[in-house]
Amino acid sequence: MNTISDTWNLFHKKFTSLWDIHKDGPGEAYLHEIYKDMELRELVKQKYMIGLFHDSLGFAAAKMIRRIVGVAHVEDFESIIDPVKRADCERCALDFAKMLMKTRRNFKTITDVISAV
Repeated sequence: MNTISDTWNLFHKKFTSLWDIHKDGPGEAYLHEIYKDMELRELVKQKYMIGLFHDSLGFAAAKMIRRIVGVAHVEDFESIIDPVKRADCERCALDFAKMLMKTRRNFKTITDVISAV
């Protein structure tokens, strides 16, 4: 679980750091002329990161479902020899993935997601 938290937190830190470094750059999404107010720029960045976080959770949920139901299975489940136990584990993972897909916008932090596991 630490890996999940560490990965998101490091990504968030690096991404927002690069955002701040290049705030006056040539990008066209958030023009400096429009977003020159520091408070507004911070609000836009926060809103973008929340949206990116929720999109990432949705993608993760879809990936979990695909790796269980689809052709490309994962060794973690395939290595469970007892079919009843494997089915129970897959069911739990599918239930979590379904919940995550449907309620991803309710999560505010990666810690909230980990607590739901």
